[in-house]
Amino acid sequence: MQQSPPEAEILVRGLVQGPPVSAPVELRFVGPDTQTLRALGDEARRIVASVDSVVVARSTIGGGAPKAVVTVDEAQAQLMGLDLRQIAGQLQAGLEGITGGSMVEGAEELPIRVRLGEATRGSMQAIHDLPILRPDATALAAQGRWPALPLSAISTIELTPAASTITRRNGERVNTVQGFILRDVLPQEALTQVQTALDTAGFELPQGYRLELGGDSDARADTLGDLLASLGLIVTLSIAAIALTFNSFRLTVVTLIVSGLSAGLSMLALAIFQYPFGINAIIGVIGSIGVSINAAIIILSGLQEDEAAASGDKQAMVDVVMGSSRHILSTTITTFGGFLPLILAGGGFWPPFAMSVAGGVLLSTVVSFYFTPPMFALIHRVRKAAPKHPETDDEFDAPFLLHPPFQQAAE
Repeated sequence: MQQSPPEAEILVRGLVQGPPVSAPVELRFVGPDTQTLRALGDEARRIVASVDSVVVARSTIGGGAPKAVVTVDEAQAQLMGLDLRQIAGQLQAGLEGITGGSMVEGAEELPIRVRLGEATRGSMQAIHDLPILRPDATALAAQGRWPALPLSAISTIELTPAASTITRRNGERVNTVQGFILRDVLPQEALTQVQTALDTAGFELPQGYRLELGGDSDARADTLGDLLASLGLIVTLSIAAIALTFNSFRLTVVTLIVSGLSAGLSMLALAIFQYPFGINAIIGVIGSIGVSINAAIIILSGLQEDEAAASGDKQAMVDVVMGSSRHILSTTITTFGGFLPLILAGGGFWPPFAMSVAGGVLLSTVVSFYFTPPMFALIHRVRKAAPKHPETDDEFDAPFLLHPPFQQAAE
């Protein structure tokens, strides 16, 4: 049976919606000192790893790879005729190797590097006992004397962590703790659990350091901000188009209320079926708003064009709504049926988008039939109850009206 590499770290992540991120949950510690950032990251990583929904936790500033530090006694080395450059050169040649030639394989020339074996290079004791040739090695060998001395005779060696890479963000030193979560856990839920674990453990930041949230929540906020950057212009143009369609600000307000209710119903469908509210779902909510506004425009236009319905006749309103129901129901059924295969296919990418559109359109039918006609009747009831001036009923084109005393004087 083939064994897994003991030093490999394998992360399997499914296809998710939204912008690409390095990790679903990220805690960014920002501050001036690298050692303090490392300590904060190690403590936070320990807490994050203890959360049940987190599979792997790691930080960008770690302890560093181990390295062997050789401290040479220069006085003792000079007695043997050696200097630091010669000692470093021999260690470099033995451990890293030197190019001793090349070989031709096909159409490619490959260099041949000669160095000590893996067993020697991987053992601290073997490195400590490496022979260092003296400058007069040839003469000593001719005299039958040993021309080298062990490295331990002129130096000491110890294992220390290497300096880790300093990561920066926006010109500031930062240590990012990344958390990778289970497949069926939403990033926002995992982030909430991580924040609760930090509060429970009493995790606090020293003076001059701050914590920023990254990962899926930060990327989603940035993307949503980009999507909403042109929202003001779009809403203004939409309101102008609806107002020109109805020639009525009151009916325009009713249509805008319908759009808000449709957005709420789309999010309700996502909440009922436990789908994440990500970028795809937001785009689906926007699409369901357009279909719902279309249904409201059909009903309001029909009521406005029918004289009896516009005068407040309830039976005429019912007839107009029933006549418009065929168009609305056909649009609803075809839209829901078109997105149903994406919902049944499963996964984390398309189902949230399909559910936000299909669920919002299906539920907005209730708004179209039970909210829009009563609001139209309420508006026209208010118009009918408004007082009228009998003087202006017959002669709209009169330039002005004279009061009776002034009219008699004119006669």
